[in-house]
Amino acid sequence: MNKLIFERKGKGITLPEVLIAVAIFAVVGVTFVSALATNFKVLLIADQRTTAESLAKTQMEAINNAPYDSTPPYTYTKITGIPAGYDISIAVALINPETGATSATDLGVQKVTVTVTCQQHSPPEVIVIESYKR
Repeated sequence: MNKLIFERKGKGITLPEVLIAVAIFAVVGVTFVSALATNFKVLLIADQRTTAESLAKTQMEAINNAPYDSTPPYTYTKITGIPAGYDISIAVALINPETGATSATDLGVQKVTVTVTCQQHSPPEVIVIESYKR
């Protein structure tokens, strides 16, 4: 009887070698995609924080340029064009210029606090800027 003899005439890649190469490629690919996702998330958070800080500074500039409001409830107009997901609140406290403490009567100095909240964060991102108005 004739036996069939298989001879390897050329060297090729075996199945285990292919599987190991695919596994290594998959690990490298998953690591790369994870790094991209993390970088995207960091850039998004930095962009939102920068926007909130810019809104707070713009609001404070608008308040500083506005005339002094000496009638209660001491409201200053909010800026327009606030992007969706952001909220601005303004708090005014009367200050005694001699002691620096809060006062019940208006003695010509107000402590203005601008708070910008970005609801797109969990917990929401909050930027607070304080200034004095005379």
